Amino acid sequence: MFSRKVSIAAACLLFGPATAWAAFEDCLQDPNRTFPCPHQLVRIMQLPDQPEPAVRCICVSDFAPFLQTPESEVAQIRQRMDKRQLEAQLGMELEPILRVLRRED
Repeated sequence: MFSRKVSIAAACLLFGPATAWAAFEDCLQDPNRTFPCPHQLVRIMQLPDQPEPAVRCICVSDFAPFLQTPESEVAQIRQRMDKRQLEAQLGMELEPILRVLRRED
């Protein structure tokens, strides 16, 4: 809880209180998450469904497995299935989020 308060305070200084709070409340994360996200990242980004860039929060822990190269064919198939399932739950493709996490955008 302490780290979340510090993160919100830092985001408030950078982006303003209303924008920062909205970013944390609407954090991109696995909808099945039952505990607070242990690793959040706040970035100005533009997702395909957004008309302009906005401050967004990403739960890095939920997307980190998709940044790793699977070690076997079975692991690759499992990763693809998990990715498709999360895309269906979020209603969006994960690739724009993964590009932000890879620092490609």
